[in-house]
Amino acid sequence: MRLIACLLFFSLVAPAYSQQRMSGEAFSESLKSKCRLRFGDEIIEKIENAGIVESRIDGRDYISAEFTLKIREARKEAQARVDVYCSAQGSFREIKKSLATPREQIEQEDSGGRYYRHIAWQRNTAGINWKGQIAHVDALHGDGDVLPTNFYLVCLKVEGNLCLQIDVQPPRTAKRKVLLTVMKMISRIEHFE
Repeated sequence: MRLIACLLFFSLVAPAYSQQRMSGEAFSESLKSKCRLRFGDEIIEKIENAGIVESRIDGRDYISAEFTLKIREARKEAQARVDVYCSAQGSFREIKKSLATPREQIEQEDSGGRYYRHIAWQRNTAGINWKGQIAHVDALHGDGDVLPTNFYLVCLKVEGNLCLQIDVQPPRTAKRKVLLTVMKMISRIEHFE
């Protein structure tokens, strides 16, 4: 439950904070030191609009890191916004691994609201030194409307409750190449013990 509260806090409040913009390499090194996570070199080279925010909730430090990737497909450009959430390094031992799946986290966040996200699929995934699960949301339902979305929630089964949200815009232009780029990026994420 705290993880969900933390994710909601970061998605609603953290973007309002001013973030220090940094290069892909500086962002990667900072993320490695704070969340024990590293992206592959080809992704690091493409990182744009990167920033990291540190917050304190319930006496624990949390990290919210975000960056944008631009992916070209069939003469159209899609943009993938990637948000990474983790507890800061000093808090790892205090926070146990979350047992909630990405599907359960999305359903909990949507419960009781007018809107809900349709989860198209959930599956196991893995990267370098980690295993986890990924869920894909393809539509947002509410007030009689259905809006297309292209959203992924990836949760690593590691200490620190590390999750990534990947939101591809515009959702309709995101086809095969975008999906392959997103899945390749996920598979090459490295976690450090």
